[in-house]
Amino acid sequence: MAYNTLFTNSRLWIRAGDRLLGGYSANALRSYVFPLYTPGGVLVVQEAPVDHPHQQGIHVGLSVDDHDLWNAGSFDKARHMQRMGTPLKEITPVIEEQGVTLFHSVQWTSVDGVVLLHEERSVHFRLAESFTHVHWRSHFHTLDGSARIDQTKEAGIGVRVPPHWESYFGGQIGNATGGVGERACFDSDSPWLNVHGSAGNGATAGVVIVAASTPCPWFTRDYGEHIYNPSRHAAVDLAPGESVTWAVDVLAYDGERTVDEITRMVGKNDDGMMR
Repeated sequence: MAYNTLFTNSRLWIRAGDRLLGGYSANALRSYVFPLYTPGGVLVVQEAPVDHPHQQGIHVGLSVDDHDLWNAGSFDKARHMQRMGTPLKEITPVIEEQGVTLFHSVQWTSVDGVVLLHEERSVHFRLAESFTHVHWRSHFHTLDGSARIDQTKEAGIGVRVPPHWESYFGGQIGNATGGVGERACFDSDSPWLNVHGSAGNGATAGVVIVAASTPCPWFTRDYGEHIYNPSRHAAVDLAPGESVTWAVDVLAYDGERTVDEITRMVGKNDDGMMR
């Protein structure tokens, strides 16, 4: 099945044949994955919830040298920016048999224009046999100066699931040890976090978030925000020229999966690609 892309309305759409897999979007403050669909066409993320408008689809945010680039632009916070080095409409996607990959740089910039941190980002979309797969990789680095990625719960690579997947409406959070619910999964040491909920008409769909770089305890909330955040318990200090890489795999699937089924689904082949 041949992959193809279409740019429209500040969004780059990713397709496998005529099937929509998702899109990569950009506004003045950040760029992020939205939408993201299961192979059956179920939307598994939401864009801009009314009470947390910065939590958009699959997104990344940090606090850098006491500058809040997670809540930036929300709650009357300063409009610090994640500036794309190349505008989204000018990025040429890499289209291969294995999927579509977007590469771009990001300058993490204060509201007064000071570049605090540099990032090289890659976002890969592909259609697997039983799920849609996004691999997000953020390589953070400094140039001449140093930088501190501050210790805070409000940082990392986050996924905001649909509002009707909140626990209040029957959505369920689970992890690899069999924990169920926010209390059991919050701060859990698990290789992955799963959230599933209604797909309408009695059907179910879900999304798995997999730690693809250094494992860390999960920050997870009943209201629908789930974060891979290596800096929640300790700051990350980068000297001039130093770097750190954070990455996640996000798998959108139809139906409902047991712990063993999810564990098999997130397993690796010999070439390092997820099944």
